[in-house]
Amino acid sequence: MSLNIFWDNSNIWLVGRKVCAQQEPGHEMAFRVHFKHLYQLIVAGRQVDYAFVGGSLPPNNDALWQYFANLNVKVDTQERGALSGGEVAVDQAIQLEMGHRMLDADQPGTIMLLTGDGNGYQNGRGFITELERAVKRGWSVEVVSWDAGCNRHLRQFAQDHGRYIPLEPLYDQITFISNHRYASPV
Repeated sequence: MSLNIFWDNSNIWLVGRKVCAQQEPGHEMAFRVHFKHLYQLIVAGRQVDYAFVGGSLPPNNDALWQYFANLNVKVDTQERGALSGGEVAVDQAIQLEMGHRMLDADQPGTIMLLTGDGNGYQNGRGFITELERAVKRGWSVEVVSWDAGCNRHLRQFAQDHGRYIPLEPLYDQITFISNHRYASPV
């Protein structure tokens, strides 16, 4: 079954920084996510057919981009303000890509969503609505999020209809503090 990753990098980083404030107070400004470790742990050796990363992106020289290229994984990115110089609706860009992937894929696979954002559901929009559409069309769903910032409805949906993967148990492996602590080996 194909794995299709949709990664809300801003959400993962911002909530991770709050987790850092609890785990390693005083180091929030130097907090970083080790993208390659996070990717390896969530993929867990499965075949990745598609990936879309939205939000704040690591620098172009980050080893993550070369890692994705070496795996022949298609990665599209949408950065805040990249097209217009202003605020871009990153969540909507990710949701649009999810919808396109569901329509374009030859057969359903697994949608893995990295975010804790459940906004918009009450109005028939947002990530939960996209996941509902996926399940209705035979897709498996997995949500990867920090418990500390995951919308309770999003978590419950993942638990009821697929799989929920909390990031807190992986904290030491997927984060580091610049010039202070390295990420533990995977």
